[in-house]
Amino acid sequence: MMIKEIEKLSGMDRANIRFYESEGLITPRRMDNGYRDYSEDDLQILLRIKLLRSLHISLEEIRDLKNGSKDLMDTLSNQIIRLEQEKKDVSYAKDMCHAMQEDRASFADLDAKKYIDSINQTINSTGSTYFSVKSDEYPQVFYPWRRFLARSFDISIYNILWSVFLAFVFHENVAARSGPENLLDTLIVFIMMLFLEPLWLRLFATTPGKLIFGLRIENPDGGHLFYDEGLGRTLRVIGTGMGYNIPIYSLICLWKSYGRCIENEIQPWDESIYYTIKDTKQYRGLLYIAASALSFIVLFTIISSQLLPPNKGDLTVAEFAENYNYYAKLFEIDLGDEYMDETGNWDKKKTDGSVIYIGLAEKPEYHFTTENGYVTGVSFAIEVVNNEGFITSYNKQMFLTSLAFACAQNEVRLFSKIPNRIADKIDNNIFKDYSFTETGITFMCDIEYSGYRDTQSHLLFPSNEDENYFSLKFSMNK
Repeated sequence: MMIKEIEKLSGMDRANIRFYESEGLITPRRMDNGYRDYSEDDLQILLRIKLLRSLHISLEEIRDLKNGSKDLMDTLSNQIIRLEQEKKDVSYAKDMCHAMQEDRASFADLDAKKYIDSINQTINSTGSTYFSVKSDEYPQVFYPWRRFLARSFDISIYNILWSVFLAFVFHENVAARSGPENLLDTLIVFIMMLFLEPLWLRLFATTPGKLIFGLRIENPDGGHLFYDEGLGRTLRVIGTGMGYNIPIYSLICLWKSYGRCIENEIQPWDESIYYTIKDTKQYRGLLYIAASALSFIVLFTIISSQLLPPNKGDLTVAEFAENYNYYAKLFEIDLGDEYMDETGNWDKKKTDGSVIYIGLAEKPEYHFTTENGYVTGVSFAIEVVNNEGFITSYNKQMFLTSLAFACAQNEVRLFSKIPNRIADKIDNNIFKDYSFTETGITFMCDIEYSGYRDTQSHLLFPSNEDENYFSLKFSMNK
Protein backbone atom coordinates (compact mmCIF):
# COMPACT_ATOMS: atom_id res chain seq x y z
CA MET A 1 0.00 0.00 0.00
CA MET A 2 1.10 3.59 -0.64
CA ILE A 3 1.80 6.23 2.01
CA LYS A 4 -1.64 7.86 1.76
CA GLU A 5 -3.42 4.56 2.34
CA ILE A 6 -1.33 3.59 5.35
CA GLU A 7 -1.79 7.09 6.79
CA LYS A 8 -5.54 6.60 6.61
CA LEU A 9 -5.55 3.05 8.00
CA SER A 10 -3.10 3.74 10.85
CA GLY A 11 -4.40 7.17 11.82
CA MET A 12 -0.82 8.48 11.82
CA ASP A 13 0.52 11.34 9.81
CA ARG A 14 3.35 10.93 7.31
CA ALA A 15 6.01 12.43 9.58
CA ASN A 16 5.30 9.84 12.30
CA ILE A 17 5.40 6.96 9.84
CA ARG A 18 8.70 8.14 8.34
CA PHE A 19 10.14 8.59 11.85
CA TYR A 20 9.34 5.01 12.83
CA GLU A 21 10.80 3.88 9.53
CA SER A 22 14.05 5.82 10.21
CA GLU A 23 14.18 4.12 13.63
CA GLY A 24 14.06 0.73 11.93
CA LEU A 25 10.69 -0.29 13.40
CA ILE A 26 9.15 -0.79 9.96
CA THR A 27 10.91 -1.60 6.67
CA PRO A 28 8.70 -0.92 3.65
CA ARG A 29 9.81 -2.29 0.29
CA ARG A 30 11.16 0.12 -2.30
CA MET A 31 9.52 -0.15 -5.71
CA ASP A 32 11.37 0.39 -9.00
CA ASN A 33 10.08 3.98 -9.19
CA GLY A 34 11.48 4.74 -5.74
CA TYR A 35 8.14 4.85 -3.91
CA ARG A 36 7.62 2.90 -0.68
CA ASP A 37 5.31 -0.11 -0.66
CA TYR A 38 3.96 -0.70 2.86
CA SER A 39 2.86 -4.22 3.78
CA GLU A 40 0.10 -5.46 6.07
CA ASP A 41 2.83 -6.29 8.62
CA ASP A 42 4.01 -2.66 8.52
CA LEU A 43 0.44 -1.51 9.22
CA GLN A 44 0.03 -3.87 12.16
CA ILE A 45 3.37 -2.78 13.65
CA LEU A 46 2.33 0.89 13.36
CA LEU A 47 -0.98 0.16 15.10
CA ARG A 48 0.84 -1.65 17.90
CA ILE A 49 3.25 1.27 18.28
CA LYS A 50 0.33 3.70 18.36
CA LEU A 51 -1.40 1.69 21.09
CA LEU A 52 1.68 1.28 23.29
CA ARG A 53 2.75 4.91 22.89
CA SER A 54 -0.74 6.01 23.95
CA LEU A 55 -0.11 4.04 27.16
CA HIS A 56 3.12 6.04 27.65
CA ILE A 57 5.37 3.08 26.97
CA SER A 58 8.71 4.39 25.74
CA LEU A 59 10.04 3.94 22.23
CA GLU A 60 13.07 2.09 23.59
CA GLU A 61 10.81 -0.46 25.25
CA ILE A 62 8.76 -0.86 22.07
CA ARG A 63 11.97 -1.47 20.11
CA ASP A 64 12.97 -4.15 22.64
CA LEU A 65 9.53 -5.75 22.33
CA LYS A 66 9.80 -5.86 18.54
CA ASN A 67 13.24 -7.45 18.49
CA GLY A 68 12.19 -9.95 21.18
CA SER A 69 14.57 -8.86 23.93
CA LYS A 70 11.62 -8.00 26.21
CA ASP A 71 8.31 -9.68 26.96
CA LEU A 72 5.04 -7.76 26.54
CA MET A 73 3.60 -9.05 29.83
CA ASP A 74 6.65 -7.90 31.80
CA THR A 75 6.60 -4.54 30.07
CA LEU A 76 2.91 -4.02 30.86
CA SER A 77 3.47 -5.01 34.50
CA ASN A 78 6.26 -2.46 34.84
CA GLN A 79 4.12 0.19 33.17
CA ILE A 80 1.23 -0.50 35.60
CA ILE A 81 3.61 0.07 38.52
CA ARG A 82 4.78 3.35 37.00
CA LEU A 83 1.20 4.49 36.37
CA GLU A 84 0.19 3.63 39.94
CA GLN A 85 3.10 5.69 41.26
CA GLU A 86 2.19 8.52 38.91
CA LYS A 87 -1.37 8.36 40.18
CA LYS A 88 -0.12 8.76 43.76
CA ASP A 89 2.17 11.62 42.67
CA VAL A 90 -0.69 13.40 40.93
CA SER A 91 -2.86 12.96 44.04
CA TYR A 92 -0.10 14.36 46.25
CA ALA A 93 0.41 17.32 43.88
CA LYS A 94 -3.34 17.95 44.03
CA ASP A 95 -3.24 17.94 47.85
CA MET A 96 -0.27 20.35 47.77
CA CYS A 97 -2.24 22.78 45.61
CA HIS A 98 -5.17 22.61 48.03
CA ALA A 99 -2.81 23.31 50.98
CA MET A 100 -1.39 26.35 49.21
CA GLN A 101 -4.92 27.61 48.52
CA GLU A 102 -5.84 27.22 52.18
CA ASP A 103 -2.80 29.31 53.17
CA ARG A 104 -4.14 32.04 50.83
CA ALA A 105 -0.58 33.05 49.90
CA SER A 106 0.20 35.41 47.05
CA PHE A 107 3.19 35.00 44.77
CA ALA A 108 4.98 37.85 46.59
CA ASP A 109 4.80 36.22 50.06
CA LEU A 110 4.70 32.53 49.07
CA ASP A 111 6.87 30.46 51.47
CA ALA A 112 8.20 28.18 48.75
CA LYS A 113 10.82 26.51 50.95
CA LYS A 114 8.18 24.98 53.22
CA TYR A 115 6.45 23.26 50.31
CA ILE A 116 9.71 22.26 48.59
CA ASP A 117 10.88 20.58 51.80
CA SER A 118 7.64 18.63 51.89
CA ILE A 119 8.06 17.59 48.26
CA ASN A 120 11.66 16.49 48.92
CA GLN A 121 10.48 14.29 51.77
CA THR A 122 8.04 12.62 49.39
CA ILE A 123 10.76 12.12 46.78
CA ASN A 124 13.11 10.58 49.35
CA SER A 125 10.45 8.18 50.62
CA THR A 126 9.03 7.08 47.25
CA GLY A 127 11.89 7.66 44.79
CA SER A 128 9.46 9.46 42.50
CA THR A 129 10.77 11.59 39.62
CA TYR A 130 7.42 13.28 39.06
CA PHE A 131 8.49 16.44 40.88
CA SER A 132 11.89 16.76 39.24
CA VAL A 133 12.11 20.17 37.58
CA LYS A 134 13.42 20.09 34.03
CA SER A 135 15.78 22.92 33.16
CA ASP A 136 14.13 25.72 31.23
CA GLU A 137 16.81 26.29 28.63
CA TYR A 138 17.37 26.05 24.90
CA PRO A 139 18.56 22.62 23.69
CA GLN A 140 22.32 22.53 23.17
CA VAL A 141 24.94 20.11 21.87
CA PHE A 142 27.80 19.30 24.25
CA TYR A 143 29.97 17.09 22.07
CA PRO A 144 33.24 19.02 21.74
CA TRP A 145 34.97 16.75 19.26
CA ARG A 146 31.96 16.48 16.97
CA ARG A 147 31.61 20.25 16.97
CA PHE A 148 35.35 20.74 16.39
CA LEU A 149 35.54 18.23 13.53
CA ALA A 150 32.42 19.71 11.91
CA ARG A 151 34.00 23.16 12.07
CA SER A 152 37.32 21.85 10.72
CA PHE A 153 35.59 20.21 7.77
CA ASP A 154 33.76 23.45 6.93
CA ILE A 155 37.06 25.32 6.97
CA SER A 156 38.57 22.70 4.65
CA ILE A 157 35.70 23.34 2.22
CA TYR A 158 36.40 27.08 2.24
CA ASN A 159 40.10 26.34 1.78
CA ILE A 160 39.32 24.22 -1.29
CA LEU A 161 37.15 26.99 -2.76
CA TRP A 162 39.96 29.50 -2.29
CA SER A 163 42.49 27.04 -3.75
CA VAL A 164 40.32 26.67 -6.86
CA PHE A 165 40.31 30.45 -7.21
CA LEU A 166 44.09 30.65 -6.74
CA ALA A 167 44.79 27.83 -9.16
CA PHE A 168 42.48 28.64 -12.04
CA VAL A 169 42.02 32.40 -11.83
CA PHE A 170 45.39 33.68 -10.59
CA HIS A 171 47.39 30.61 -11.74
CA GLU A 172 49.22 30.54 -8.41
CA ASN A 173 51.06 27.40 -7.37
CA VAL A 174 48.84 26.13 -4.54
CA ALA A 175 51.44 23.60 -3.39
CA ALA A 176 54.25 26.16 -3.03
CA ARG A 177 52.72 29.02 -1.07
CA SER A 178 55.19 30.98 1.06
CA GLY A 179 54.76 31.77 4.75
CA PRO A 180 53.28 35.25 4.21
CA GLU A 181 51.07 33.88 1.44
CA ASN A 182 49.79 31.17 3.78
CA LEU A 183 48.90 33.84 6.34
CA LEU A 184 47.00 35.74 3.66
CA ASP A 185 45.25 32.53 2.58
CA THR A 186 44.18 31.85 6.18
CA LEU A 187 42.77 35.38 6.49
CA ILE A 188 40.79 35.01 3.26
CA VAL A 189 39.46 31.57 4.29
CA PHE A 190 38.19 33.04 7.56
CA ILE A 191 36.56 35.92 5.68
CA MET A 192 34.86 33.36 3.44
CA MET A 193 33.70 31.48 6.53
CA LEU A 194 32.36 34.71 8.05
CA PHE A 195 30.07 35.38 5.08
CA LEU A 196 29.31 31.88 3.79
CA GLU A 197 28.43 30.12 7.06
CA PRO A 198 25.49 32.47 7.80
CA LEU A 199 24.24 31.70 4.29
CA TRP A 200 24.37 27.94 4.97
CA LEU A 201 22.48 28.44 8.24
CA ARG A 202 19.90 30.70 6.60
CA LEU A 203 19.20 28.27 3.76
CA PHE A 204 19.65 24.86 5.42
CA ALA A 205 19.99 25.41 9.21
CA THR A 206 23.26 23.49 8.99
CA THR A 207 26.64 23.48 7.22
CA PRO A 208 28.42 20.67 5.33
CA GLY A 209 30.42 19.70 8.41
CA LYS A 210 27.43 19.92 10.75
CA LEU A 211 25.32 17.90 8.31
CA ILE A 212 27.82 15.03 8.53
CA PHE A 213 27.37 14.87 12.30
CA GLY A 214 23.61 15.50 12.29
CA LEU A 215 23.90 18.98 13.84
CA ARG A 216 21.33 21.74 13.30
CA ILE A 217 21.14 25.38 14.40
CA GLU A 218 17.73 27.06 14.58
CA ASN A 219 16.09 29.97 16.32
CA PRO A 220 13.81 29.40 19.37
CA ASP A 221 10.76 29.27 17.08
CA GLY A 222 12.24 26.32 15.21
CA GLY A 223 12.99 28.36 12.08
CA HIS A 224 16.23 29.11 10.28
CA LEU A 225 18.44 31.92 11.56
CA PHE A 226 18.26 35.18 9.68
CA TYR A 227 21.45 36.07 7.84
CA ASP A 228 22.42 38.85 10.26
CA GLU A 229 21.85 36.48 13.21
CA GLY A 230 24.13 33.90 11.62
CA LEU A 231 26.69 36.59 10.80
CA GLY A 232 26.82 37.74 14.41
CA ARG A 233 27.15 34.17 15.64
CA THR A 234 29.97 33.31 13.21
CA LEU A 235 31.84 36.48 14.12
CA ARG A 236 31.75 35.47 17.80
CA VAL A 237 32.87 31.94 16.90
CA ILE A 238 35.90 33.31 15.03
CA GLY A 239 36.76 35.76 17.80
CA THR A 240 35.77 34.14 21.10
CA GLY A 241 35.93 30.50 20.02
CA MET A 242 38.92 30.47 17.67
CA GLY A 243 40.87 33.52 18.84
CA TYR A 244 41.03 34.91 15.29
CA ASN A 245 43.52 32.06 14.62
CA ILE A 246 46.23 34.06 16.40
CA PRO A 247 49.00 31.66 17.52
CA ILE A 248 48.81 30.56 21.19
CA TYR A 249 45.77 32.78 21.81
CA SER A 250 43.70 30.58 19.47
CA LEU A 251 44.79 27.47 21.41
CA ILE A 252 43.70 29.14 24.66
CA CYS A 253 40.29 29.98 23.18
CA LEU A 254 39.83 26.46 21.83
CA TRP A 255 40.76 24.96 25.22
CA LYS A 256 38.22 27.20 26.97
CA SER A 257 35.55 26.21 24.45
CA TYR A 258 36.38 22.55 25.03
CA GLY A 259 36.09 23.05 28.78
CA ARG A 260 32.66 24.67 28.46
CA CYS A 261 31.42 21.69 26.44
CA ILE A 262 32.78 19.21 28.98
CA GLU A 263 31.00 21.12 31.79
CA ASN A 264 27.77 21.32 29.74
CA GLU A 265 28.00 25.10 29.64
CA ILE A 266 26.45 26.99 26.74
CA GLN A 267 28.98 28.62 24.42
CA PRO A 268 28.68 32.44 24.40
CA TRP A 269 27.68 32.47 20.72
CA ASP A 270 24.93 29.84 21.25
CA GLU A 271 23.00 31.48 24.08
CA SER A 272 19.92 32.41 22.06
CA ILE A 273 19.68 29.51 19.60
CA TYR A 274 18.52 25.92 19.42
CA TYR A 275 21.54 23.66 18.79
CA THR A 276 20.42 20.05 18.26
CA ILE A 277 21.93 16.74 17.21
CA LYS A 278 19.95 14.06 15.40
CA ASP A 279 21.94 11.09 16.67
CA THR A 280 25.44 9.94 17.61
CA LYS A 281 25.58 6.77 15.54
CA GLN A 282 28.95 5.34 14.52
CA TYR A 283 28.32 5.70 10.81
CA ARG A 284 28.73 9.48 11.15
CA GLY A 285 32.36 9.00 12.08
CA LEU A 286 32.85 6.86 8.98
CA LEU A 287 31.02 9.48 6.92
CA TYR A 288 33.39 12.16 8.25
CA ILE A 289 36.44 10.06 7.33
CA ALA A 290 35.06 9.48 3.82
CA ALA A 291 34.21 13.19 3.34
CA SER A 292 37.66 14.25 4.60
CA ALA A 293 39.33 11.79 2.23
CA LEU A 294 37.24 13.15 -0.64
CA SER A 295 38.21 16.75 0.20
CA PHE A 296 41.88 15.70 0.23
CA ILE A 297 41.46 14.06 -3.18
CA VAL A 298 39.85 17.24 -4.53
CA LEU A 299 42.71 19.38 -3.21
CA PHE A 300 45.30 16.95 -4.59
CA THR A 301 43.49 17.01 -7.95
CA ILE A 302 43.68 20.81 -8.01
CA ILE A 303 47.43 20.69 -7.33
CA SER A 304 47.97 17.98 -9.94
CA SER A 305 45.89 19.78 -12.56
CA GLN A 306 48.16 22.81 -12.24
CA LEU A 307 51.02 20.75 -13.67
CA LEU A 308 49.04 20.41 -16.91
CA PRO A 309 49.77 23.24 -19.35
CA PRO A 310 47.10 25.37 -21.06
CA ASN A 311 47.91 23.74 -24.42
CA LYS A 312 48.01 19.97 -24.97
CA GLY A 313 48.80 17.73 -27.93
CA ASP A 314 50.77 18.97 -30.94
CA LEU A 315 52.00 22.49 -30.28
CA THR A 316 52.59 25.47 -32.47
CA VAL A 317 55.44 27.77 -31.49
CA ALA A 318 52.89 30.23 -30.06
CA GLU A 319 51.32 27.48 -27.94
CA PHE A 320 54.74 26.36 -26.73
CA ALA A 321 55.49 29.95 -25.70
CA GLU A 322 52.20 30.17 -23.80
CA ASN A 323 53.05 26.94 -21.95
CA TYR A 324 56.53 28.28 -21.19
CA ASN A 325 55.21 31.52 -19.71
CA TYR A 326 52.55 29.57 -17.77
CA TYR A 327 55.15 27.41 -16.02
CA ALA A 328 57.40 30.40 -15.36
CA LYS A 329 54.54 32.05 -13.47
CA LEU A 330 53.42 28.82 -11.77
CA PHE A 331 56.88 28.06 -10.36
CA GLU A 332 57.65 31.76 -9.75
CA ILE A 333 60.69 31.73 -12.02
CA ASP A 334 61.27 35.41 -12.61
CA LEU A 335 61.94 36.27 -16.25
CA GLY A 336 62.54 39.91 -15.38
CA ASP A 337 61.00 42.46 -17.72
CA GLU A 338 60.72 39.97 -20.59
CA TYR A 339 58.47 37.13 -21.66
CA MET A 340 58.46 34.65 -24.54
CA ASP A 341 56.28 36.00 -27.32
CA GLU A 342 54.25 33.98 -29.83
CA THR A 343 57.26 33.64 -32.14
CA GLY A 344 59.38 32.04 -29.41
CA ASN A 345 61.54 35.15 -29.00
CA TRP A 346 62.01 37.39 -25.99
CA ASP A 347 59.94 40.55 -25.81
CA LYS A 348 59.63 43.36 -23.27
CA LYS A 349 56.67 43.49 -20.91
CA LYS A 350 54.51 46.57 -21.19
CA THR A 351 54.79 48.65 -18.02
CA ASP A 352 54.31 52.24 -16.96
CA GLY A 353 57.92 52.43 -15.76
CA SER A 354 57.03 52.22 -12.08
CA VAL A 355 58.07 48.56 -11.77
CA ILE A 356 61.69 47.46 -11.58
CA TYR A 357 62.26 43.85 -12.71
CA ILE A 358 65.09 41.71 -11.42
CA GLY A 359 64.95 38.30 -13.06
CA LEU A 360 67.03 35.80 -14.98
CA ALA A 361 69.78 37.90 -16.49
CA GLU A 362 70.65 35.38 -19.20
CA LYS A 363 67.91 34.09 -21.46
CA PRO A 364 68.98 31.79 -24.29
CA GLU A 365 67.82 32.08 -27.84
CA TYR A 366 65.52 29.17 -28.64
CA HIS A 367 65.51 27.32 -31.93
CA PHE A 368 62.46 25.36 -33.06
CA THR A 369 62.13 22.43 -35.42
CA THR A 370 58.64 22.23 -36.91
CA GLU A 371 56.72 19.88 -39.13
CA ASN A 372 53.42 20.94 -40.71
CA GLY A 373 53.41 23.95 -38.40
CA TYR A 374 53.87 21.92 -35.18
CA VAL A 375 56.92 21.83 -32.97
CA THR A 376 58.93 18.59 -33.08
CA GLY A 377 62.09 19.87 -31.42
CA VAL A 378 63.40 22.71 -29.27
CA SER A 379 67.01 23.59 -28.55
CA PHE A 380 69.29 26.32 -27.29
CA ALA A 381 73.05 26.71 -27.00
CA ILE A 382 75.27 28.78 -24.72
CA GLU A 383 78.94 29.53 -25.31
CA VAL A 384 81.04 31.76 -23.07
CA VAL A 385 84.73 32.50 -23.56
CA ASN A 386 87.04 34.26 -21.09
CA ASN A 387 84.24 35.45 -18.85
CA GLU A 388 85.18 37.18 -15.59
CA GLY A 389 81.84 36.49 -13.89
CA PHE A 390 80.15 33.31 -12.74
CA ILE A 391 78.16 30.93 -14.92
CA THR A 392 74.68 29.70 -13.99
CA SER A 393 73.56 26.13 -14.56
CA TYR A 394 70.65 27.08 -16.86
CA ASN A 395 68.61 24.44 -15.07
CA LYS A 396 65.60 26.73 -14.78
CA GLN A 397 65.61 27.38 -18.52
CA MET A 398 65.90 23.65 -19.25
CA PHE A 399 63.17 22.90 -16.71
CA LEU A 400 60.70 25.39 -18.20
CA THR A 401 61.49 24.29 -21.75
CA SER A 402 61.06 20.61 -20.89
CA LEU A 403 57.72 21.04 -19.11
CA ALA A 404 56.32 23.35 -21.81
CA PHE A 405 56.95 20.66 -24.42
CA ALA A 406 56.76 17.30 -22.59
CA CYS A 407 53.72 18.02 -20.41
CA ALA A 408 51.73 18.86 -23.54
CA GLN A 409 51.99 15.23 -24.67
CA ASN A 410 48.97 12.99 -24.25
CA GLU A 411 50.89 10.63 -21.93
CA VAL A 412 50.91 13.31 -19.23
CA ARG A 413 47.60 13.28 -17.39
CA LEU A 414 46.32 14.08 -13.91
CA PHE A 415 48.52 12.65 -11.14
CA SER A 416 51.30 11.88 -13.63
CA LYS A 417 54.79 11.52 -12.15
CA ILE A 418 56.47 12.45 -15.42
CA PRO A 419 56.96 16.17 -14.54
CA ASN A 420 58.70 15.17 -11.30
CA ARG A 421 60.90 12.66 -13.10
CA ILE A 422 61.97 15.29 -15.62
CA ALA A 423 62.74 17.78 -12.83
CA ASP A 424 64.80 15.15 -10.95
CA LYS A 425 66.80 14.25 -14.05
CA ILE A 426 67.73 17.89 -14.61
CA ASP A 427 68.44 18.73 -10.95
CA ASN A 428 70.59 15.62 -10.45
CA ASN A 429 72.83 16.50 -13.37
CA ILE A 430 73.98 20.05 -12.66
CA PHE A 431 76.84 20.91 -15.04
CA LYS A 432 76.82 17.31 -16.29
CA ASP A 433 75.90 15.67 -19.57
CA TYR A 434 72.66 13.73 -19.62
CA SER A 435 70.30 11.99 -21.99
CA PHE A 436 66.92 10.44 -21.24
CA THR A 437 63.55 9.82 -22.87
CA GLU A 438 60.09 10.66 -21.57
CA THR A 439 56.73 10.75 -23.41
CA GLY A 440 58.49 9.84 -26.66
CA ILE A 441 60.79 12.87 -26.41
CA THR A 442 64.57 12.56 -26.15
CA PHE A 443 66.20 15.12 -23.86
CA MET A 444 69.92 15.77 -24.31
CA CYS A 445 72.34 18.13 -22.63
CA ASP A 446 76.05 18.38 -23.52
CA ILE A 447 78.22 20.51 -21.25
CA GLU A 448 81.90 21.36 -21.61
CA TYR A 449 83.87 23.84 -19.51
CA SER A 450 87.40 24.67 -18.39
CA GLY A 451 88.93 27.37 -16.23
CA TYR A 452 86.02 27.19 -13.78
CA ARG A 453 85.73 25.58 -10.37
CA ASP A 454 82.61 23.58 -9.52
CA THR A 455 81.09 24.72 -6.21
CA GLN A 456 78.56 21.86 -6.14
CA SER A 457 75.81 24.42 -6.63
CA HIS A 458 74.06 26.06 -9.56
CA LEU A 459 77.07 28.34 -10.15
CA LEU A 460 80.52 27.99 -11.68
CA PHE A 461 83.16 30.52 -10.61
CA PRO A 462 86.31 31.35 -12.62
CA SER A 463 89.50 29.77 -11.29
CA ASN A 464 92.83 31.55 -11.31
CA GLU A 465 93.61 30.46 -14.86
CA ASP A 466 94.04 33.12 -17.54
CA GLU A 467 91.49 31.58 -19.88
CA ASN A 468 88.11 29.94 -19.35
CA TYR A 469 85.50 28.38 -21.54
CA PHE A 470 81.89 27.22 -21.09
CA SER A 471 79.60 25.50 -23.58
CA LEU A 472 76.06 24.10 -23.05
CA LYS A 473 73.89 22.52 -25.73
CA PHE A 474 70.36 21.48 -24.81
CA SER A 475 67.82 19.85 -27.11
CA MET A 476 64.49 18.02 -27.07
CA ASN A 477 63.26 16.04 -30.05
CA LYS A 478 60.33 13.78 -30.73
